[in-house]
Amino acid sequence: MKKLLLLLLGIASIPAAFSQGGSGIDWAADLDYLASELPAKHCNLFAKYDKAQFETAIGAIKASAGEAGDFATALKTQQLIARLGDSHTMLYFNQLMNRQQILPLGLLWVSDGLYVIQTAEENKELLGHRLTAVGKAPVETVIDSLSTLFTVDNEAMVKSMIPQLFPSLQLLEYFGFAHNGQAELTLDGDKTYTLKPSDPQRAGRAAFQPDSLPFAIAERNVLFTDRYFPEEKIYYILYNSCWGRESEAEFKSREKAASLPSFTEFGQKAFGILQGNPVGKIIFDMRNNGGGNSAQGTAFIERLARFLEQHPGIKTYVVIGRSTFSSAILNTMDFKHLTDAVVVGEQTAGKPNHFGEVRNFQLPGSKLTVAYSTKYFRRTDEEADTITPDVRIEMSFTDFTKGIDPVYEWIKAQ
Repeated sequence: MKKLLLLLLGIASIPAAFSQGGSGIDWAADLDYLASELPAKHCNLFAKYDKAQFETAIGAIKASAGEAGDFATALKTQQLIARLGDSHTMLYFNQLMNRQQILPLGLLWVSDGLYVIQTAEENKELLGHRLTAVGKAPVETVIDSLSTLFTVDNEAMVKSMIPQLFPSLQLLEYFGFAHNGQAELTLDGDKTYTLKPSDPQRAGRAAFQPDSLPFAIAERNVLFTDRYFPEEKIYYILYNSCWGRESEAEFKSREKAASLPSFTEFGQKAFGILQGNPVGKIIFDMRNNGGGNSAQGTAFIERLARFLEQHPGIKTYVVIGRSTFSSAILNTMDFKHLTDAVVVGEQTAGKPNHFGEVRNFQLPGSKLTVAYSTKYFRRTDEEADTITPDVRIEMSFTDFTKGIDPVYEWIKAQ
């Protein structure tokens, strides 16, 4: 799964309006269909949750659907699915979201808290301030409630998901933290601010401006790229997605594949740089990698491992973080099994052993899509909830403000 958030929330595709209730959706039929199809299609749905509890919960949601309305019923269903313990299995409730109910609130979760880094122009005084409460609820309470909407494998999963869910006024209202079409925010513990929804597609956005952007942030939206730092003798590979032209052609659209960069060509270029330049350190950064096709990364890592055996003086560092998930977890495990790489950064949202190979089906009445896992990947005998780096390094808001990547600075100093 490349981007868990896009699958769960999908703000970019939110329709302009939705019905709170009375839409004619036959939730009883949808929930009966879910109760029969999901256990049948999933590879092991009740590995962590009791089947009888699941069926009882389905019945309770059915009973409340008429009064609760479509949106609340979809959320209750997703909350139940989240309790099943498979972070790849979920109900895509984005079709029932309303883009007119999105707060202009872009948040960054760093070591010292949640900071506002994007908003509407008229709210720009919020930029650079730490969010400490919504309404009368401390931010920690809001986080706990929003976290019921996804499977919490670990702390990193929460840090990855919460900034993306926070802007939804509908979600804040569902949990009782916002009222009357607005949210009362507390910043830095003592400043209060009323924030109202704003169309995320419109112009007039304001963003916090750091002094500069480090390589990993500046290039976070490309599939993969690299940079050679001759003075430091560092070859830096930024691997943001386990995807490329070859994977697109094999698994999705041959037509679209032509517009994507070739990972095969990238690999040839990478080994050309390694063989043609003095290199003392290699960085393989998967902090922003939410997955895709692990096979292309595995083949590259196997070749890199053979290269490193012939060049024992080169130190290798693998960078992971809260957005490292799914196939990127498998590639991290490849490095751990095949090389002596030092793993640096934050804990991963993804688990070493995890469900995957996701397929979808549609509920007949609401037309909402349900994702489910068809395979369980076991890469280690240890049942760990995350991959913990050998060296844990987190970015502070001061680091972000100054354009400092503390991970890169640590590696450079070794």
